[in-house]
Amino acid sequence: MEKKVLKFITVDQLEKEQDFLHRMALEGWHFTKYKNLRYHFEEGKPANHIYRIDYKETLEDLDEYLTIFEDAGWEAVYSYPIFQGSWVYFRKLSTDETQSLEIFTDKDSMIGLLKKVRMQWTWFGTFMSFILLFILLSNVFTTKSLISGIPITICFLVILILYGKIFVNLTKKINHLEER
Repeated sequence: MEKKVLKFITVDQLEKEQDFLHRMALEGWHFTKYKNLRYHFEEGKPANHIYRIDYKETLEDLDEYLTIFEDAGWEAVYSYPIFQGSWVYFRKLSTDETQSLEIFTDKDSMIGLLKKVRMQWTWFGTFMSFILLFILLSNVFTTKSLISGIPITICFLVILILYGKIFVNLTKKINHLEER
């Protein structure tokens, strides 16, 4: 049996997403893919699968990259291509509740991931903001009506707030790790 869960989790909430996938596995729902803001799960026996997510910036050495994780006992569950890279979802069965399973062995690796993600999404958010601002200004000058620009203005503000939040949260995480 398959289950789809509609859930919106932004890139600055990796821990929240990993915890969500772990809780679902404990209930017997095992993550298979992510598509159209929906997480897809297959029903199975409850298991203490720990999920971790990484962003692989380039895909030229993807097989070697996956082999490194496989050798460390991680199973690559799903790869979600975006920009020129891919989000890669890993899982590992934990037999000890107190054991902390991480794919990053040092804080510099985690800082590197967060900086890559922040840079990619900041560029994307900025690009989208400029496109919407251009459309909004074009609309205002061609139609001479402010009312027709309201939906575009709302989209512009949502994008600005969403990507601003992502940038601020990722920067806080980076600063917190650098201070340790």
